[in-house]
Amino acid sequence: MRLEPNQFWSLSEWLFREGSLLYGAALVITMAAFGFFVCYVVAMVRQGPGEGFFSIAKVIYDLFRTDLPKTSLSRIWAIAKLAFLEAIRRKVLAVIGIFIVGILFAGWFLDKSADDPAKLYISFVLTATNYLILLLGLFLSAFSIPADIKNRTIYTIVTKPVRPTEIVLGRVVGFSLIGSVVLAVLGLLSYVFVVRGLNHSHEVATIGSDGRNGVTDVAGAHSHNFRLNEDGKGVTDESKGHQHTVTATKVNGETVFKVGPPIGNLSARVPVYGSLTYTDRNGVVGEGLNVGYMSEYRKFIAGGSLSSAIWNFENVNESDFPDGLEIEMNIEAFRTYKGDIVTPVRGTLILRSPDETVESERVSFLVKESLDRKVIPLKLSGFRLNKPEKLELFKDLVVDGRMQIIIRCEDSQQYLGMAAADLALRAGEKSFAWNFFKGYVSIWLQMVIVICFGVMYSTFLSGPVAMVATLASLVLGFFGANIDTFFNSQYNGGGPVEAVVRILTQKGTMIDLDLGNQTLEQTIRTIDYGLMSGVSTLKSAVPDFGRLGTSDFIAYGVDLFDGLLARHLLIALGYFIMTTIIGYFFLKTREMAA
Repeated sequence: MRLEPNQFWSLSEWLFREGSLLYGAALVITMAAFGFFVCYVVAMVRQGPGEGFFSIAKVIYDLFRTDLPKTSLSRIWAIAKLAFLEAIRRKVLAVIGIFIVGILFAGWFLDKSADDPAKLYISFVLTATNYLILLLGLFLSAFSIPADIKNRTIYTIVTKPVRPTEIVLGRVVGFSLIGSVVLAVLGLLSYVFVVRGLNHSHEVATIGSDGRNGVTDVAGAHSHNFRLNEDGKGVTDESKGHQHTVTATKVNGETVFKVGPPIGNLSARVPVYGSLTYTDRNGVVGEGLNVGYMSEYRKFIAGGSLSSAIWNFENVNESDFPDGLEIEMNIEAFRTYKGDIVTPVRGTLILRSPDETVESERVSFLVKESLDRKVIPLKLSGFRLNKPEKLELFKDLVVDGRMQIIIRCEDSQQYLGMAAADLALRAGEKSFAWNFFKGYVSIWLQMVIVICFGVMYSTFLSGPVAMVATLASLVLGFFGANIDTFFNSQYNGGGPVEAVVRILTQKGTMIDLDLGNQTLEQTIRTIDYGLMSGVSTLKSAVPDFGRLGTSDFIAYGVDLFDGLLARHLLIALGYFIMTTIIGYFFLKTREMAA
């Protein structure tokens, strides 16, 4: 699972350390001012500069003097109910039928023999639900007000004591309600589909002569080995991301074995993350190595040297680890031996106190390049000022909740790659059902944002154009990071105009654009810069839907941070306020023109 360090900041860190609070407030004010400016231009064209200015000034005066203070919750609810019923008449509940058909066919194609079928099932239902519900919000919100204006039913409403704020808010609330009903049904169906699809049972196929070691039969393209203790109880080894309990009981003098349901495949682990720094081959703090990959997400350390990755943890509480420190790693190996991709790369793990005077003995491991777990006991051997000593984990290595974990690569000419989120401490586990619900809350917030944008665009655009504008905002939100990459010239080939020219002249992206005319080449680059600059500016005004998605947390069995969900809630609230203000300006101007 790919996580940037700021994604596991607390809510207060995100608000103030990254400046998100100031940025959000500035965005709301800027976009509201932009909406006011566009409304003024429209009014100026219709009424002239002077009258247009006074008309827009009156709109602002009405907003704070009458419309906002006298907005009625009962009228908002009445319009919301009408929007809800309108959506029902438009047969939006057919989305549920489409989803049911989708999961019925998905059961045929989802491979239970995959390394982690739980991740496959959960990713499918969350992704399918996310796209379906966003498209539902798009079509619901973009056509309602334009249809009322086209049919002139809107004029019946605005002549009544109904304010533009109530029309905009009522539509948003009504469409959000019907979307919530659909999402709740999809969520329930998804949960049942995942639980039933992953549920399976085993029987004991063979048992050793000692009556303790055994092997289960094959079910779901896998089997398990197990060993029972003296009480006749045990747990199988892990396969396909899960285990089973095994019990042996005496019934009429015969031993009967019972294998329980799968455990561990539907989990919500509570991780504790730390900050990551690297040291170079000489042990000096550096940036980490790039082995040639375009992605800079993971940095690498060199084997057979003092190069290391050091995680600094600041909130390690003894109460969270009563049985020892459970460490989860997902380390990547980069091999330089030609033809050898089988031999595992060796690494070592060291625990160290924050003052670097006490450290544990080295714990050797083989890099799995998948999730690997290590449990550090509460009492262990180590060194204090380079002298051997018996240590207690939370007395000698953890100081005021702070400690360090060091990873090194033991094989020379080999490299280990890791990011900050690739090593975490497992501080217990929460309910998968609750975590699954939080994932759907995240989808719901994205749906509300799309509805807000659709309603805003529909106040001044026709239905099809409003739909295209909302869809464009959605696409910018999902792929905005790529636009910034192109704008910052991190890819060769230039912008859209230069790309078309290269296609027509059959010039590759790795060679210079040589057209024989420097003025023409500079003109093309200038146009590209203007286009990409404009698109990048528009991108900064729409939400980053890629960051708002949380399906990876649920699929990888990681508890969705409450702080991250609260962050998404504040983002949705900010866009709700911004789009409501802009929608009010446009609808009020349109009402005055009518």
